Amino acid sequence: MNNNNNNNNDDNNSLELNIINSSNNLNEEHIESVEHSIQEFNNVANELESEFKDYFEETHKNDVNNIKNDIEAGGGDEGGGGAEKEEDFKLRNYFKQSQVDAIQNGGKLKKMGVSFKNLTVIGKGADQSVIADLATPFTFLISKLNVKNWFKKSKSSTFDILHDVSGFCKDGEMLLVLGRPGSGCSSLLRTISNQRESYVDVLGKVTYGGISQEKWDKYKAECIYVPEEDTHYPTLTVRETLEFALKCKTPSNRLPNEKKRTFREKIFNLLLGMFGMVHQSETMVGNEYVRGLSGGERKRITIAESMVSASSINCYDCSTRGLDAASALDYAKSIRIMSDTLHKTTIASFYQASDSIYNLFDRVLILEKGRCVYFGPVEKAKQYFMNLGFECEPRKSTPDFLTGVTNPQERKIRDGFNGIVPETSVEFEEAWKNSEIYRQSCQQQEEYEKLIEHEQPSIDFIQEINEQKSKSTSKSSPFTTGFFVQVIALTIRNFQIIWGDKFSLISRYSSVLVQAPIYGSIFFAMSNSIDGAFTRGGAIFASILFNALLSEQELSITFTGRRILQKHKSYAMYRPAALHFAQIITEIPIIMIQVFLFSIVTYFMYGLDSSGSKFFINCFTLIGFTLATNNLYRLAGNLTPSVYIGQNIMNVLFLTMMTFTSYIIPYHQMPVWFSWYHYCNPFSFAFRALMANEFDGLKFDCIQDAIPRGEFYQNSTYSTHRSCATGASEPGQLYFSGERYLETSFGWDIKPSTQGFIAYNICIVYGFWILFIICNCIVLNIIDWTSGGFTCKVYLKGKAPKMNDVENEKQQNLLVQQATNNMKESLSMPGGLFTWQHMYYSVPIQKNNMKLLLDDIQGWIKPGQMTALMGSSGAGKTTLLDVLAKRKTTGEVLGKTLLNGKPLEIDFERITGYVEQMDVLNPALTVRETLRFSAKLRGEPTVSLEEKFKYVEQVLEMMEMKHLGDALIGDLETGVGISVEERKRTTIGVELVAKPHILFLDEPTSGLDAQSSYNIIKFIRKLADAGMPLVCTIHQPSSVLFEHFDRILLLAKGGKTVYFGDIGEKSKTLTSYFQRHGVRECSENENPAEYILEACGAGRHGKSIVDWPQAWKESQEYQSVCEELKELEVTGPTMYSSSITVDNGKPREYATSLTYQTIEVYKRLNLIWWRSPGYSYGTFIQSALVGLINGWTFYNLQNSANDMNQRIFFIFNVTMLGILLMFLVLPQFITQQDFFKRDYASKFYHWLPFALSIIVVELPFVLVSGTIFFFCSFWTAGLNSEDASTNFFFWFIFMLFLFYCVGFGQAIGAVCINITVALNLLPVLIIFLFLFCGVMVAPDDIPHFWKWVYHLNPCTHFLEAMVTNVLKHVDVKCTLNDLIKFTKPSSFSTCQDYAYQFLNNSTSTSTGSVQSLGGDNCGYCLYKNGEEYYSKLGWSYDHRWRGFGIVAGYFVLNIFLVILFVYLTRKGKR
Repeated sequence: MNNNNNNNNDDNNSLELNIINSSNNLNEEHIESVEHSIQEFNNVANELESEFKDYFEETHKNDVNNIKNDIEAGGGDEGGGGAEKEEDFKLRNYFKQSQVDAIQNGGKLKKMGVSFKNLTVIGKGADQSVIADLATPFTFLISKLNVKNWFKKSKSSTFDILHDVSGFCKDGEMLLVLGRPGSGCSSLLRTISNQRESYVDVLGKVTYGGISQEKWDKYKAECIYVPEEDTHYPTLTVRETLEFALKCKTPSNRLPNEKKRTFREKIFNLLLGMFGMVHQSETMVGNEYVRGLSGGERKRITIAESMVSASSINCYDCSTRGLDAASALDYAKSIRIMSDTLHKTTIASFYQASDSIYNLFDRVLILEKGRCVYFGPVEKAKQYFMNLGFECEPRKSTPDFLTGVTNPQERKIRDGFNGIVPETSVEFEEAWKNSEIYRQSCQQQEEYEKLIEHEQPSIDFIQEINEQKSKSTSKSSPFTTGFFVQVIALTIRNFQIIWGDKFSLISRYSSVLVQAPIYGSIFFAMSNSIDGAFTRGGAIFASILFNALLSEQELSITFTGRRILQKHKSYAMYRPAALHFAQIITEIPIIMIQVFLFSIVTYFMYGLDSSGSKFFINCFTLIGFTLATNNLYRLAGNLTPSVYIGQNIMNVLFLTMMTFTSYIIPYHQMPVWFSWYHYCNPFSFAFRALMANEFDGLKFDCIQDAIPRGEFYQNSTYSTHRSCATGASEPGQLYFSGERYLETSFGWDIKPSTQGFIAYNICIVYGFWILFIICNCIVLNIIDWTSGGFTCKVYLKGKAPKMNDVENEKQQNLLVQQATNNMKESLSMPGGLFTWQHMYYSVPIQKNNMKLLLDDIQGWIKPGQMTALMGSSGAGKTTLLDVLAKRKTTGEVLGKTLLNGKPLEIDFERITGYVEQMDVLNPALTVRETLRFSAKLRGEPTVSLEEKFKYVEQVLEMMEMKHLGDALIGDLETGVGISVEERKRTTIGVELVAKPHILFLDEPTSGLDAQSSYNIIKFIRKLADAGMPLVCTIHQPSSVLFEHFDRILLLAKGGKTVYFGDIGEKSKTLTSYFQRHGVRECSENENPAEYILEACGAGRHGKSIVDWPQAWKESQEYQSVCEELKELEVTGPTMYSSSITVDNGKPREYATSLTYQTIEVYKRLNLIWWRSPGYSYGTFIQSALVGLINGWTFYNLQNSANDMNQRIFFIFNVTMLGILLMFLVLPQFITQQDFFKRDYASKFYHWLPFALSIIVVELPFVLVSGTIFFFCSFWTAGLNSEDASTNFFFWFIFMLFLFYCVGFGQAIGAVCINITVALNLLPVLIIFLFLFCGVMVAPDDIPHFWKWVYHLNPCTHFLEAMVTNVLKHVDVKCTLNDLIKFTKPSSFSTCQDYAYQFLNNSTSTSTGSVQSLGGDNCGYCLYKNGEEYYSKLGWSYDHRWRGFGIVAGYFVLNIFLVILFVYLTRKGKR
């Protein structure tokens, strides 16, 4: 092309992004307002336009003519790309002048082309990728145990994703890659950008400006892959997103005296100006759940972010998805200008590219089933295929024709060529390799490689790369900025993310402020008695548990942003370790505030030592512990592929760390096989430090509670013959020191200095923090759970298709052909008249302020009519569809919508289909299962199941997804599942199989190739012809697609109508409207859709002198619309009512009965659980591990008094296992609830079946988990009794308690808007369960205010039933260590005589027995039997079944709460 040839004559026409916009004429001050930003850009461009010509006349006189020709040619658009607009011209000149300034400043050119030869990419065969389920481990084990398999060689099936592909792209040129879905376009772009990890093998040779692929790793940021999907942090604004990228990619070799801030501001303003996003700079990016930018605007941010990376080679994968035709062309022109002026190498794949976009490219490479069928100049491609015998239909774009020739359903064969033209990918490849153009391409590639070898552009490239790097960056590093700069930028971004989600932060601190008084009051004002010593341990242990439980939310946070990290890694923006360091810096102040808020309340309410130094040591220790715990949870997330596996691992760790803290089992009583764990546990060192800090210097007395106790023994005569009920005091001593208590009660050696002991343990706590930081940094650098952004398909066993197989290809082609031919059969669609009048929609933006998004929209859709909804990105197309389809749940809607002249009935959402822009599909189901579920629940009950399934197969065939029917949908985060465009087709299929009466489609062809789009639109046209009214937003329709529509509703920005009416034959009615208002005539070969968008000023720099919304209001067409709407309101009930009421009788909200819905929803959820081995097996393994650890920790408990305590703590651990189960069910419940909200919006099923099914589906898995725990721990711990009913009761009530815990966790999940809020709320609620159950604080010591909580607590009744059941038949036999030793006065003959008043006083509640130890030495055993132990707690064996009934009642209450909260939150916020 001319533009490229002209550019090659200019040796200095290149500039990297780091020196783009580096003109000295730019104002360096920060630009605040939108108006100022626009004016600044225009001023600079005007100045550069006048200055650069004078400059070049002086410095490059020989090239002046060439430059002028280049400018006048508009960048070489004579091929059909359309003349450059004024803004494009300014942008081109701007880049050129910036380039000159950079070269003068010593910059070098990065002229790096790409050459690839015989490229073959090998992928894993589909038959090796089977959907994992609960049977997978067993089938794997059976296959390994099968002797026959021992002698068989494993057949690892593979296939060629790409086969022997060759081509090249010079610097400054643009290569277009075309192909149908599955042809290998994305794989080619990934391989060129050196992302090869997800493939089995890559053969062939790829060189970058003479640098081999092996040596390219250090320059990976210079060849980037921009994926199809948009991945951004939704709570960041546009400014924050782009400024962060600029901070990471700001070069060091800027212009003299140019500061980093000035450079970033200039680039930022340029990018916003280039993409027409100036007004959205402070808008949140958003996603499918967070309101923000429109889909098209979000796509522009993705492209802008990739431009910031300043790479020499850019691989764009379907980057115009979601952009309207005008914006897509503007974007392509910007890429063309940058490629020309900056010598960037651009390789891009486009779906539905227009001729204008196509002609901007230099070469085109066409793939089919991984094989190259054409590579060469764009202007020769069309003729090449026509010479082969194919015919191009009138007004069909060249890209559509080029991809269509490989599709049997789309291609047209010229007369006389039937049976001669190639049919399969192999035949196309063979024809290509036998062509003259192929030989020319091979020769050109050889010449290009020789030229590269001669010119050695890599020398200047490497020098410039090194110059761009900061001084602190290694020359071998791919990063532009130093580690410290990356950490600062990431830290600022992290704070911005947190501030953007202020609700989660507020909920976190609200949780702290609610919990702290509860903790403080339960341990309020602890005394310096022996009871105070024990409860101090409980209070400190509770403080540790509080902060550890709040750290639980860090696990789920770790799983968000994985794909963003993978993308930024590929852009070489920052090291993953820098991200982790930034997270550390961010969380330090957050955790400090958390700890101080908690400690200021609890420390003084507890009555702990009021010394200032002790308070700050306490806080400092808790801060270190919380930081360590946060990083431990983050490490579990980084090490595991799913939140369920991570949560199971952490539940096991949490329980074991809690058990071996020394509070539950003192260190000197731990079994020898587990005592080592005490020293691998941050909980234990934090507990040691906090306990030593508090007990240092404290004195405890036991005058009132010494043994023997009672009024009789208060005489001073007996004071030396009494002892404290602890081993910390000597016989005859009625006090003990805190240090002595720690040594005897916990077995800690705190000598020679308590302060040294405290410092030592605090250092270990912070050492754990540092250790976890190091581990996280290593893991982040090594492990990538996103599969590099690549999606790998998995299938039901035995259902995988053969990949890129010739025979299979022919069979697929035949199936699609038959489906296409049979489309008209059995299509009888009842439809109705749908009208909307004076529709307004506004949303709140600030206090008492509303933003109007739709402004007086009117229109209708009639049976048999197909209406296109068009407009530029952000014009309100999706918003209008949401309003019309009754999907909006926020904001204010005004206006009148009527169906057949009547107000909308209760069944409106059910009888309408809505294909949303975002693909919300359950990842655990296959494509066929998803479509069948929709057909079963939304189809009329009078239609047989066989007929529904038959229609599903027709839809699969029509959409070319028959071979994907048994493929798992999966999700993009894990990289397992179908591709982005396949997900879009599935979303469309979900609506089509329901045979809706009215169909709304939001960008159904966005992201699809031309043939898939054509099939969809053709199918929709068939539906319209069969009587279905429908409206469809469409961004980039080709002329062929546009001709299928009858009417159009065109919107301008601000949600205002530009035109609503007939399109007319060859679009004459539509185009004549614009021509009457002064717009140029639309030519015969022009795309009418692009014409009208250009006419109304759509696109980045679109301009129009006509106020189209006002022109519409003043037009005759508008008056006609208003009159017809009035007429339709009158005639609608009589003309159309019969067509919509064919499904008999009264309108029904749901198609099927409640019973049928419940059965189907349960079956689907059960299948999802079956296919979630990470979740289900994780729970089983967790239960087994915790059961084994608990069993062997409390191994073979005997009948000593200490073993009574150990039995209690064993059961307390059982309680904590159930409580931690809540954390596991939360993510699964919230995930499934999100899918339910999407289903409910389309009235798949009632909210009650989901609420009931989500509870019931968990119960069998919980039953298995609990039983595994029971068998692994019950007998090992020695809790079994000779009475089988006692053992059974333990299992029975334990199962019921686990059911209760699952229901409780699900109730919390149902009421919370997201997982973060749920994880902040859950700790607030569970403290009532474990703090007020009578274990950590004895029932008598619970403050009077909280007594009601103790009695209402289900854990209280559970523990009472469990403890009394276990201890009822246990007789206590105290060992010497269990006895409390004291001496008797010589005046008493025996120990029993001396203790008689103590043991037999009617006012005493004393239990146990006294025995003689020889001489005057006596020993007191606290209990005679287990019944005495629990009777002191006020518990009774007779209350076992009462406790069972109460726990059962709470379980029923939880079911009711889940149902209630699911009902209250059934509608998603949109």
